[in-house]
Parts: sequence; structure tokens; C-alpha cells
Amino acid sequence: MSKKNEKTLDKEKKKLIKNEKNASKKNKKVLKKEKANLKKEEKKTEKKNDKLIKKQKRASRNDSELLNSYSKEELSNSFTKALSEKHFLTHKSKVRFIKKYRKYLINQKKKIFKGEIKRSANPIEKKELRKKYKNSLIYGKTQNSKDNIIDLININKLYTSKETYEHVLRDINLVIKKGEIVIILGASGSGKTTLLNVLSGLTDATSGDVIVNNTNLFYLSESKKTKFRADNLSFVFQSYNLIPTLTVSENVKVGYNLRRQNKEGKNVKEILKILGIEKQANKYPFQLSGGQNQRVSIGRALAKNPEILFADEPTGALDEFHGKEALKLLLEINKKYGTTLIIVTHNPNFSVVADRVIRVVDGEVLKIDRHGSKTTNVDSIKWV
Repeated sequence: MSKKNEKTLDKEKKKLIKNEKNASKKNKKVLKKEKANLKKEEKKTEKKNDKLIKKQKRASRNDSELLNSYSKEELSNSFTKALSEKHFLTHKSKVRFIKKYRKYLINQKKKIFKGEIKRSANPIEKKELRKKYKNSLIYGKTQNSKDNIIDLININKLYTSKETYEHVLRDINLVIKKGEIVIILGASGSGKTTLLNVLSGLTDATSGDVIVNNTNLFYLSESKKTKFRADNLSFVFQSYNLIPTLTVSENVKVGYNLRRQNKEGKNVKEILKILGIEKQANKYPFQLSGGQNQRVSIGRALAKNPEILFADEPTGALDEFHGKEALKLLLEINKKYGTTLIIVTHNPNFSVVADRVIRVVDGEVLKIDRHGSKTTNVDSIKWV
């Protein structure tokens, strides 16, 4: 290589090194600027967050002052007014207010009982009153009206959101007799499922008495309500909720094992025979059709011999043929075992099989129809 070429190469190398240095300097400056901008943005967001936190603290302070300002006498009258006029600034406070209202109602009952105990001069009577007080307010023991298995008295249910609150059930009063077939009928969003949830203790009523099988669910704690449901109630849902790793007979046995210890359950083999799935006893849910899976879920509900069987849209996931078969089974269970059957549906044609039809519109019981001559001919029902 000639000397000229060597010199030109050296120059080019030097130029490259200079350019690299300049580029690195520029990059460093750009990075510094970016870092500085990020820090500014972080400070801005911190300030915004601090302002929001201060606002929330101020709002919750105002809300807690407002909560405390309601005297026990005013609380009952101010309840819906406080929520409807949007006095409360935070969702948390609305929930707290509803809890305070429930507590107020329970305390009012306690006052009445304590007053009765104080006024009683007879020690035996006092002992009986204390026992009654403990049974009704701790264990919820309250007698149903004659021949009734469910009594609902002035039931209200409210849900709150950030913006406002929704009065889902309004002043509902109804009774259901033992062994009846009752259909709760209503369009989507009418409050029929919320009513079923309140009846079964899956949801707390905001106010009112829910007396089911001689127990007032309003006064029960969550653990006591769970035990009550396990002892007395069964459910059939639109989705089958079967355990996929268990066979048909094992899924039905799950219901049998949930029964009260001193209560006689139904024979699993007998149930499978009634449901017409004894041949599928050793199959798994994925090996069955939709109609067969629904039969298994009905069998599981029946196995623990419940006082009340709740069915929420039990035919919703089935075609006409399998839907009618499932409905026939539910009616057969009611006829054979005298189980009280409560079905929630949007299909008005189901009403012909019921003793009574409760029509729910916008959270209110619009009408209760009694059927003196109900039909058991499910095949004649028009499917919707």
C-alpha cells in the first residue's frame, strides 16, 4: 500500500472517531433533556395525585360528618332522601350509610326486646324473653304465617354506584305456601333475579323481613346464612355448574353429602332412575348432552331433600325438547316429594304450570295471579 493511501485512511479514521465523539455528545444531551422532561412530568402527576387525595380526604371527612349528623330518629326518614339527593360524595360512604341503616333497624328490634325484658317482673317470663331475643336476633328464629314457607314483609333492596344508587326492589310484600309451584315472571332487568337472591339469602335485603322456613334471614350473619342454605335450600341454575372431574353419580352425591346430618337424603340410584340417566351414572359431564347435564344438576339439587328448590332460568341454555323435559322433571319432583318450587323465568307461557305467578316490573310486584286449574301438560306450552 502506498504512503498516500495510508494517509487518506488515517484521515478517514480520525474523521470517524471525531464524528462518533460528536454523536455521543449529542446523544448525551438528548438523554439529559429526556430525563429532565420525565422528572417534570413525574412531579406534575405527583402534584395532581396529591390534589386528588386531598379532595378525597375532604370528601370522606364531609361524608363522615354527614353520616354522624343523622340521628337515630331521622335515619329512617332520611335514608332514601340522603342517597337520592346525592349528598354523599364517595361510593364508600353510600355503602357505609346502607350498612348503618341496616344496623339501625337491628338495634331498634334489640331496644324493643330489652324494654320487654326490663318491664317483666316475673323471672321465668324474663328467662323466656331472653331466649326469644337470642333466637330471633342471633339465630333469626321467627315463625312463618300459617301454612307459609316464605313471608316477605316490606322488602327493599338498593345497590349503589359512584354516580347514584339504584332502588332494585321496592316495598315488596308476598307469601309462598309449602309445596307450591311459584313462577317469578319478568323481563330482563326487572329485578326478578334479585328477588330470588333475596328469597334464598344469597343477597341481603336493605330493609324488611325475609322469613324463610321459620328463620328471618335479615338478622343472620354470613356464616349462619351459608349454613341455612346448606340445610334447607337447593338451586338449579341456567349454567349447570357440575364438577367436570366427577361422574354423574358422584356429582349427584355432592348434593346428598351437603344435607343436614339429622335429615334423610334422597337415594342417589332412585334419583338417577327418576331422571332417566341411570345408564349414564359412570359418565363424565363432557360426555353428556346439554339436556342430560341439566338433569344431573336437578338430581344434585334434589339429593339433599331440600325444603325449597330455586330454579333460575333452568331451561335457558336448552332447546325446546330438552327444556320441556327439564320442566317436566321439576314438576314431577314437586308432585312426588312436595318440594316447594320457585322458578324464575322470562317466558310468560310457563305460568300455566304454576299455582301462582308473581309478575315483577321495575323492582315492584305488579300482580300476583292464582291458578285454580293449573296444567301439567308441558308439551302444550309454546316455547319462546
